[in-house]
Parts: sequence; structure tokens; C-alpha cells
Amino acid sequence: MSNPHDAPTSIQEPLTLAGLLATAEKATGLSDWGEDRTFEIGLNKLAEALEAMNPSPEFRANVHNRLQQTLAMKLHMRQDELKHPEITAGRIEKPLIIVGLPRTGTTILYDLLSLDPALRWPREWETFIPWPAPEAATMDTDPRIDVINGLYKVMLEKSPELNDIQRLDSTRPGECNHIFTHHFSSTNFNAEWSVPDYQDWYLSNRVPGHYPCHKRILQQLQWKGPKGNWLLKSPEHLFDLEGLFATYPDAQLVWTHRDPALTLSSISSMVHALCKAQDVDVPKAFIGAGMWKTWKEGMGRGTESRSKDPKIENAILDLAHKDVVLDPVGAVKKIYDHFDRPFSDEHAKAIDKFINDNPAAKRIGKHKHSPEEYGLDVNEIREGLTDYYARFGDYCKRPNA
Repeated sequence: MSNPHDAPTSIQEPLTLAGLLATAEKATGLSDWGEDRTFEIGLNKLAEALEAMNPSPEFRANVHNRLQQTLAMKLHMRQDELKHPEITAGRIEKPLIIVGLPRTGTTILYDLLSLDPALRWPREWETFIPWPAPEAATMDTDPRIDVINGLYKVMLEKSPELNDIQRLDSTRPGECNHIFTHHFSSTNFNAEWSVPDYQDWYLSNRVPGHYPCHKRILQQLQWKGPKGNWLLKSPEHLFDLEGLFATYPDAQLVWTHRDPALTLSSISSMVHALCKAQDVDVPKAFIGAGMWKTWKEGMGRGTESRSKDPKIENAILDLAHKDVVLDPVGAVKKIYDHFDRPFSDEHAKAIDKFINDNPAAKRIGKHKHSPEEYGLDVNEIREGLTDYYARFGDYCKRPNA
């Protein structure tokens, strides 16, 4: 890949699909993108939406460099699969996937499930930089760990409040949001750069190739990396459960629930901090409106998919945030019992130890936010999600309710 020290710090020319592809080809000396070029759909829309914002030359360069690196990895992975057809022959069976909204206990649940040695989960650094293929022997010493942790350090310097909102550690389980960025179809772009035109497009479409690209990344990671049954997490799966099951027909899903009227301000606060870390200044009310629009669509689409397809409905276990908080071992055991997976005493002990040692406990109470701060109307949210509350309202109650 190209040397990051050679990356431009200021770019005057507009971002275009053709220009980004050409830059990646020149940097790598490669030009074979494979037969599936559906990634160009999202990339083209992202470039157009970013240019519509009249970005500064410095911001444009930052975006350009990020996108170019992603494209370069795609070219290299294409070469890998041509030379090693066993990569794309790799099977992914019965993945266990957490699909709840952000701020509903998904991260702590992900951490608890990852303590099972039978499960294979993507490290955050793997989801950002899947090429070269990670190797089992160096999962804890790979230089990419320091690269991503270095990025996190810069983010925390610009936005210290992130430390009170979520963990930033590239060795911990990573989200599928990052994997989806390799197809340029992810809510991450709007969360970091505030690109409303792109987000509107994302919410209005189910992007072709979205899940085949996701699978290709997992195949890359398991090729030389650790083996095991995949454990994954992302709220973005709610936008296209049909696409998920078309690619992973035997997937097992856990949907965590917490009152959206209370969690949307937490999500908005997190996005505000992420934008700040990227030097993007966005009014809080604008972020709140965008998050309400985004996750209203996500929850609505996920609920509708379940109602229409019994196969999807039967593959999902609903879990209340309060259950994860009050009885973490019991919550995990419930998942294992539901999907007929063996749950060991060793796993239960590991969960207890993790809870006792968990640094997240130090963050409890530090993350301050309110619906009003982000222009959110609790009554409007509850009225706009009547179908969701009618079905999942009991799961959304507070622990002491």
C-alpha cells in the first residue's frame, strides 16, 4: 500500500469516482477490481455528497486519503483471491450476530459473548485494515493495532468526551459498521463526516453487493487468522435483514432493546463527539434530527422484515437491556439455550471476572445527555414508533420499572 507519509494534506480537485479509482490503481499498480463492482454505487454517491458540502482542501484530502486506502485494499484482496481460491471457498456457518441499536447494551453483550473460545470475532483493527490477511500467530502483536490505537489517541485529543461514551481499543471486538465501509455503504460516513445527502441515499436504498462484500471481508480474516464460529455486531443489519439472510441463511440474531426515546439522545451525543474528533462542527439539533430519522427507519425496517418473513422472525432472540445489566451471565445463558449452543462453567466464570474488571464501569454516570439538548421530542419519538413499542415495549422498561 502507499506510504501514508506521501499522502496529500490539501487537495483542490473535486472528489470523483473516476479520480479515486485512478489514484488507487496508480498507488498499487493494480487495476483488476473483479466482476462485482457494485461498490462503485456507494462510492460515487459519497463523493458527490461530500463535494456538495463544499469541503475545504484539507478536509477533502483527509477524505480522499481514507477512501484511497480502502480502494487499495480492495485491489490487493482481489489479487489474493485470484492466487488463493481457497479464500472465497471458505464457509461461514451459523454466525451469531447482535443487531440492537447503539446504546442498548450491545457492546457489553458483544464483549461477554467474545469470552467464549469457540467464537471468532473480528478485532477492531481487522475491520479497519483487513489487508494483508491477519495471521493467527500475530493477532496480539500485529502493527496495525498501534496504527488504529494511534488514530484513537488523536480522536481523544480532539474530543475527550469520547472516553466517557465508549471504549476505544483496537484489540477489542469490532463492529460490522467498519466492514460495511469497504463497500462504501455504511452509516459510519455520516456519523464521522456529517454527510446528509449520502445518509438520505443510504436510508432510501438497499445497496446491491452489500452483504457479499461483508462475507468477502470475513473470508479474508479467517483465511490465515483464528478459526471458529463467527460472532458479529452492528445495528446496521436492521436495515437489510433480507440481505443478511440471503448471504447467511443460518444466521442466529440477538436484538437488544432499550427505550428509543431515551437512547436516541445518547446516540446523538456519541455522533456529536465523533464529528468533533474529525474536526467537523455540526449543530446538536441537526445531529438529533438525523439520528431520529436514521434509526426510525432502521427499527421500522427491521420490525417490518420480521413481520413479513417467518424465517427471519424465528432466527431472532429479543433481549432487554435491563437483563444484560442486571444478570449478564443469565442473559448470555439465555442466548446459548435459545440457539442450542453449549454454555460452559468456564465461560460463566470469565463473564463474572470481566464484569468485575470491566473499565466500562468507570464510565457509568459520566456520559451526560438529554433529548432536549439534541432537539428531540420524546412524545414524537414514541408516537413515531407505535408498532415498535406495541411489540417490544416490555423490553424497553428501565431496570426498576
